[in-house]
This record gives sequence, C-alpha cells and structure tokens, in this order.
Amino acid sequence: MKTKHLKEVEGYCKQITKGDRCSGRYTRKAVERFLQDLKRQKTPDFPYEFKPALAEEVIDFAESLYIPDMGKSLTLLPWMKFIYYNLYGWVSQQDNEKRRFRSGYVEVARKTTSLLFPIILTDFFTSPSAEAYFVLHDGAQAEKSFRELRSIVNANPAVKEGVEETKSTMTYGNSRIAFFSSESGGIDSYKNSCSVVDEFHTYEHDRVITAFRYGGRSRKNSLVLIITSAGLTIAGPCYAENEKARNVLNGILTDETYFTVIYAYNAGDDWKDPRLLFKANPSLRVIIPQEILENDLNDALVTPSHQSDFKSKTCGIWTNDVSSWIPWSRWDTEIRNRTAEVPGNPVGYGTLDLSSINDFTAYTLCFYAECLYWFRHKFYIPLDQVQEKYLHENIHIRTWIDQGIVQAILGPTIDYEFIYRDIAADSKQYQIEEIAYDERAREQNRERQRIQASPKLHQV
Repeated sequence: MKTKHLKEVEGYCKQITKGDRCSGRYTRKAVERFLQDLKRQKTPDFPYEFKPALAEEVIDFAESLYIPDMGKSLTLLPWMKFIYYNLYGWVSQQDNEKRRFRSGYVEVARKTTSLLFPIILTDFFTSPSAEAYFVLHDGAQAEKSFRELRSIVNANPAVKEGVEETKSTMTYGNSRIAFFSSESGGIDSYKNSCSVVDEFHTYEHDRVITAFRYGGRSRKNSLVLIITSAGLTIAGPCYAENEKARNVLNGILTDETYFTVIYAYNAGDDWKDPRLLFKANPSLRVIIPQEILENDLNDALVTPSHQSDFKSKTCGIWTNDVSSWIPWSRWDTEIRNRTAEVPGNPVGYGTLDLSSINDFTAYTLCFYAECLYWFRHKFYIPLDQVQEKYLHENIHIRTWIDQGIVQAILGPTIDYEFIYRDIAADSKQYQIEEIAYDERAREQNRERQRIQASPKLHQV
C-alpha cells in the first residue's frame, strides 16, 4: 500500500512531466531520470532497486523534529520528499543495506532547514560510528548553524536522549557531529559517513569536497551532499559542480552514484517575469510568501546594482557580474555568439598586458567595422603556474587551455618570443596601426625587447 508520502511525490512528478507545475529544465530532467530509473530497475543490467520504505523512515523522522525557530515541527513539501526518496530509497540489488547515491548536488534559490539538519541527524543516529559533518564558508557561519542544530536536538527529548554536547561537537556512543569551514585544515584524515556542504557557491576552492569524497570511500554508505544557490562567479568550483550536474542530467556524463536536481530558470527566461518565480523557489507560497520575492524583484528593477544578487539568489541564474565591467549575461547573449572573423580589412589597434612572472599575459586587437567594435584576444600563461591558478584562482584554467582559449607556454615565466610571433603574423593579416604596452612590465624581462621590433609599437 502506498504511503501519503509516496503519493505526494508521484503526484509531484506527474505535475512536472505534464507541465502542470512551473518548473525549469533541470528540475524536469531530474524527475525524468527518477521515473526512468524506476523502469530500469526491472532490467538485468541495472544494479539498483527502489525501496520506498527506507526513505519513508527518514521522512517520518524529519517531520517529527520540532524546530524552535519555526515554533512547530517540520512539514516536508513534495519537492523535498522527492530528494529524500532519491537519496535514501535507492539501494544496491545485491546488498539492500548499501545505498546507491554517494554524492549529490542540490541547487535551490533559498536554503532550507528541511534538508540540512534532518540529513545530518539521520546519519548521526543510524550509521555505525558515524562521522557526520556540515561545512559552511566561514567559521562564524558554521558555529551559528551548529548552535541551531543543537537547539533542535535539545527541543526534542527523544532525540536528545543519550546525546552528549561540547561547544563544537555532539556525540552519541561512538558517533559524532562536528562542523567545519571551507578553510579548515587537516580534514584528509576523517572517514566521514555524511557531509553536507552549504552554500558552496561562496567557496574559492573544492579541497573540502575532495577530502570528504575520498575520506568516505571506506564507508558503505558515505554521502557528500552539496546544498547551494547559484553564485556570482563562474570562476569558482561550484559552477564546475553545476556543469557536472547538468551533464549528468543531460546524459552527457554517466554517474549512477551521483544525485542532482537544479531548481532554476531556463536559459533565455525573462528574470523580470514574476510568474517564473516557482522555477527556482519550489517552496513559494507555502514557506516563502510571494509578495516578499516580488518586492525583491521590484527593488532589482529600480536598482541595477542589486540585479546580480536577485538573479542568483532568487532566480538560480549564474552571473559573473561582481567584478566584470561587461555583465556576463550581455557577454553571453550578444558578444560570445558573434563570429570571430573581422569583416573586410580594417585598420586595427592593439594592446599588450605583459605579466612579470606568474600572471596571465594578454594581447588584444581592436577593429572598427560595420558600425561595430571587433576584438581579438589571446591569453598566455607559464605552464609551471597552471596548477597554482587551478588551486587558488580559477578551476576552469585547464579547460580553457584544452579549448585553446589560453596558451600555456613551457617554463616558469612567459617566453615573449611566442607573443612576438603572434604579433608578426597578425601584422601580415591585418592593418595594425599601433600596439600599446606597459614599459614598466617590459623592463622586468629582457626578452620583451624583441617586442619592440614589431611595427609601430607605442609605449604607455
């Protein structure tokens, strides 16, 4: 007999697939993946089966928790139950005690207590010698969330029984809960049974994710779950995780142990349309009043500096507008899609941003043709600096090199002979009037003297 939980989730999936509920492309794809897997479990080559009762135990536990800040017990919405059914309902056919999903990525506009704390507490009480951890961007945020978790435990006598507390941990027999920040060190030695990473879009690197994924390999049911909203930069590790999630849902990447669902607007959606708010805010009108989000929308419409935050936090739209003088959305829709070929043979002007030791060197040509400005960019970096850039600045650097967007030059510093050759080749193809460069940077490397041989260089 189907429980009310399963009936709600089946109804939710039906609404999504039929288009009766406003939802984004990757929400629908996550639902379609779930429904397809229900069919695949009947085939001999699919090693997993769906045991709804296992998820329902966790859902019942979550809804039994009294939340002091809310003044009532949790009530999970269908979209939340959909996540629980996926994380806990799928198990190995050969070993029903071994869960299918070991890692996951949930992107939703507004953080919800209904996912973070029940998942941590479930592992804490059910996994043998559990090591349940949650991670936030900084120590102050992590301590605040730990105090909130502790207040939930203390408000539920049946949960509190047998739990011992310190300022930074809770223990239950041989099991423990602790918290970390994204900058915590010494985490490689932990054998985590469950780790929930909150607001990953604020992290500068993915070391903590990697450490926990490797640390939990010896566990039968280790789970590393990311719960985040969209972010303000595509240069960080969270956007790379978002790309992986989309590739899994699009069928480009196969990972049967990776669960993901993304609640966000579709590419091309009008973020100014309040009717689309449901796509990224599945709790709208139940937990989140619609007038609050509409007020935020009106504020973003009259205050352009607030638009990036509104798009990412409320619409699930990734932006790159924090430090960019050209908004990412405009670059993506207007500039990136134009052909790189400059029409005709116009006069061009260039500039060189020469790095001293370990930074990018940039070489740009600008032309005016057919009432438009056309730019040709080339970027260079010393090969010995690629790993450092990858770890501390931009996780996409290796992809850019593979795609030819950035040229990696052998050695610890830039060999400017490569740039000289590119300038000489362009001088044969285009009418280059002059190229400006920074004399101070040129003096830092004697090899840059070769650049002076290029025609009509102009010192700035």
